[in-house]
Amino acid sequence: MLDGAKCPIFLLRKDFEMKTLELKLKDGEEVVKVHLRLTCGGQRKLKEKYDEDTLTTLLGGFNEIDKTIDIFDTALNYKDNDNTIKSGEELYDLMVDNDYCGIETFAKVVTDIAVASGIIKKEQANAVLKSVENTYDSVFNDLENVIEKAEKKDTPTEN
Repeated sequence: MLDGAKCPIFLLRKDFEMKTLELKLKDGEEVVKVHLRLTCGGQRKLKEKYDEDTLTTLLGGFNEIDKTIDIFDTALNYKDNDNTIKSGEELYDLMVDNDYCGIETFAKVVTDIAVASGIIKKEQANAVLKSVENTYDSVFNDLENVIEKAEKKDTPTEN
């Protein structure tokens, strides 16, 4: 102690809850809560498996099913979790059964996991999601134009 000042005492709080993304999903008649978090260990596991930084893996998880499932597996199985669902595949299928669909929806879940895990800020997540939305709107608008043109070609002309 310096000059009679008291040293701070640090206590471990056992009632502290880890910050997670919580999803509530219906499984038949039951509502299942899952908590998702990529801890430091989980991020290192994904980095080792994919040999890329965590953010690149997460962005790939928007539309690459193997990465999506691995992200879900890892986020479900952090130390001392209370999840009854332990498989990324089971979580993915349950999400689909709960009307989660489309890249924008899964991108939202993955970015929310990243925010809860301290990987990115909420503002950064929103910017990523806006970019995904704009990209896919453009793709589908272009696709609609191509289909429309193809249908006009296939329509017999009247004489």
